[in-house]
Amino acid sequence: MSGTVAVGDALSGATVTIIDVNGKTATATSGSDGSYNVSLAGLTAPFVITATVPSGVSTTLYSVVASLSTAGGASLTVNVTPLTTAVAALLAADGDPTSLVQSGASSAVTSAAVSAAVAKLDTALTSILSANGLPSTFDPIGGSFAANQKGADAVIDSVSVTPSVKGTGLQLVSLADPNTPISLNQNTSVATPLKAPTQAANYLSSLLTSLSQCMADVQGGSTTSASTACSSALDAKYLNNGMSFAQRHSLFRKGTTLQGIKTLAFLPAGTLPAITNPAALVYFLFTQPDGTQNFASDVVQQLPNGSWDVIGNQAQFPAYIASFVGRVQYLDSADASKGRYESGLTIQIPPVVTANGVQTAVGSALVQGPGLPANGVYMLGAFSGFGPYLTFPMAPVASPPKLQLSSTPSWPDVGMSDQYKWSWAGLSSTTGATVPATADYASAQADVSGIQQFGAYTVKFYDYSGNAIGTPQTVLNIAANASAATGATVPWPTLGSDVIGNLLTPGGAGAMTVVTAQAGGVPSATIDWTVPSAAQPYPNTWVQVSSQSGEQFKNGALTYQAQSYGMMNWASPTIKGTSYSSTISHYVDQLTAGTNIYAQAAAQVQIGWQADGRYYTSTWQYNN
Repeated sequence: MSGTVAVGDALSGATVTIIDVNGKTATATSGSDGSYNVSLAGLTAPFVITATVPSGVSTTLYSVVASLSTAGGASLTVNVTPLTTAVAALLAADGDPTSLVQSGASSAVTSAAVSAAVAKLDTALTSILSANGLPSTFDPIGGSFAANQKGADAVIDSVSVTPSVKGTGLQLVSLADPNTPISLNQNTSVATPLKAPTQAANYLSSLLTSLSQCMADVQGGSTTSASTACSSALDAKYLNNGMSFAQRHSLFRKGTTLQGIKTLAFLPAGTLPAITNPAALVYFLFTQPDGTQNFASDVVQQLPNGSWDVIGNQAQFPAYIASFVGRVQYLDSADASKGRYESGLTIQIPPVVTANGVQTAVGSALVQGPGLPANGVYMLGAFSGFGPYLTFPMAPVASPPKLQLSSTPSWPDVGMSDQYKWSWAGLSSTTGATVPATADYASAQADVSGIQQFGAYTVKFYDYSGNAIGTPQTVLNIAANASAATGATVPWPTLGSDVIGNLLTPGGAGAMTVVTAQAGGVPSATIDWTVPSAAQPYPNTWVQVSSQSGEQFKNGALTYQAQSYGMMNWASPTIKGTSYSSTISHYVDQLTAGTNIYAQAAAQVQIGWQADGRYYTSTWQYNN
């Protein structure tokens, strides 16, 4: 069996796994052009094929084969792309291709069922197939193609297959209209085909060439101002989160090569206030000097002469918004039944920004946009606590708070989360989900299908005196929204029992950080966890340990507000098969077995990763 693994651009280094009807497997690794070849000796059809990439540029891709029989005895070609993933989803009752690899489930992969699924997909793609010169009976699985942004590859470049905004499965959308999806499952019927994008799939080919040459020039010792290619690729007004292109990205690091540019969404002129031209949100797909692949988001614009360059998001301060899907589990007996899946926005706003050359502490930020309350939501600095980003207050605030050092409490109660949740679901199909009435949760569940994809959000920064910092800026959500129910399809990690005993149990050995600090030591802990399969990558992994201090009272009056303490480690974890580990230092975790002034109200460990732009977070929490 041979074929190509691609998401428009070829995916090199992908692990391709063939799973037969009896659960036996064979594996191969895709080459630089995305091609793979694997022996099927000892395997029995039907097959489900998966392809995983460590870069995070894509979630797991799927394909299916019902029979080894081919026309005229030709060799078996099986491509693995977003289109074949859509076919696999159309075979699953719930639209989740992972169900096809469960014991006995591959019986759904019959020749008739696959043909029917391909026909449904072709109906959905009617306009896009026609626009790219392909027949209405296009075969995405067995047809030969190259990752060259023509023909079949151009079709792949025109669509996205993402977790559904309704239910647990997948959905298919066109880049022409990401807000009108087609849900994928056995019961799918296509009433209206997807629209074809107005831009050709290779609309950024000239930019890809000039940016690649720009990278080569700078890596060879030139400067962006001296390189003609850089002048063509990078707009003179480029700005991204207050940084130049060289500061924002690692593409100028010697040995880094650009593999392609993937379009996420086309942005109408004026979506970003400082960009008056048509623009697009894109991922740069690149290979790092050590050979691993990665991606980085940015914004490109179309110039009046029709060419495209990289303009950045034109934001003066660093702020990052991406959709997330999460799982929360509670370890204390009082809340153990409240575990749930969640989805919404991860909103990362730094505690310090540079305004007019002066570093300024950010006391609060107002975020407004799709899926948020009409008046927006405020996020707060930790004040006497600390953390990598602003977090949500325990109770909503209506205006930028002002620090009152001469009174108590001097600052609002601040929570641990930088995620706004608009959807939630129980951990099993038979349980509901209970959520706290805190500012980081919507007052009622939202219909995620009604929230604009890749929405633009206005962020206003304020200092601790409530004064505005700079001007409001627009921040794009760089990932597609998904429902909380899709959390049931994610291969979640399992936290080590030693971590639970040491950090998330009152009186645990690692939960006495104040005592450690008083003795002159630095709190440090190894966070270890296991994953369901060594073949499943968890790209861009991070670990965070957070705690929530309790309010303090004297004679019934609040004398000290609740504050959060969070430490994050973005360094790549140590990986041995299915076992992962990472080290966290300088954290605060005072889950005491008894009551004292240092006792924390809650502590949590969070493990996260980022794939296809979307964040996935698994959280374990103990409420003291």
